Amino acid sequence: MAKKKQVNKTQAVKEYLKANPKAKNVEVVDALAKKGIKISNNYVSNIKTTHNKRRQAVRKVVAKGGIGIPEVKAALAFLKVVGSVKAATQALAVAQEIREIV
Repeated sequence: MAKKKQVNKTQAVKEYLKANPKAKNVEVVDALAKKGIKISNNYVSNIKTTHNKRRQAVRKVVAKGGIGIPEVKAALAFLKVVGSVKAATQALAVAQEIREIV
């Protein structure tokens, strides 16, 4: 036996609501029942609410204040100028003291 072609109930409700935007849930149920589609008031209500919701905007992924490539490149350039990590640490300590004074 061949399967019966199934009706997409959600699509039928959306099409009816598009043609009759002010229709109440009971009216939609009655109108679709005449076409042979059995649905409940709650089902129509769910379709209405999900259809009217706006989709939430997806937030872009942003780096959380970490050290990026530009900072690493600047640190490497600083190490080349100073000569060693120990000298760089001392220079940063002096810079911090000057910053606190000013």
